[in-house]
Amino acid sequence: MLIISVAIVVLSLVGLWDAFYFTFAYYGRVRKARWVPAILCAREGSNCVTVVQTPYARVFGVPNSLLGIFFYFAVIAWVVLAMWLESGANPARLQLMAVIGGLLMVAAGFAVLLGFYLTYSLIWKLHTHCPLCYTAHMINAVLLALLSIIDWQLVRRISG
Repeated sequence: MLIISVAIVVLSLVGLWDAFYFTFAYYGRVRKARWVPAILCAREGSNCVTVVQTPYARVFGVPNSLLGIFFYFAVIAWVVLAMWLESGANPARLQLMAVIGGLLMVAAGFAVLLGFYLTYSLIWKLHTHCPLCYTAHMINAVLLALLSIIDWQLVRRISG
């Protein structure tokens, strides 16, 4: 469980960085950032900066990346708490962690489905490519799989 937990935290941190980048781009705070290679769309007027100005950059009126920030923080907190509680938690706490894990899996599933739609929109509607967008979508798909494994292990531990 430790290797999977570490992988989840690392992927969530990369996703968090990506989400912060897009949130800053959405609010106009990314201008010719020299600290990010050009291949990752850091220049003003680039695909990744302009992508956040399209209607596809928002779900429920909120920037997708802002939802990502909350999601990645929640995943990191859940994994850290699950690792901390694993060593001697009572069944009630483990059940609560499994329920929260299930909710995170639902959120990750939503993110993956949305990612398919957004990838379709990038390629077929906007006729552009965004490596950082694709990266975030892949991270969400892998997180869904890893969260499922961890939550399944919790449920199995609860049931004896």
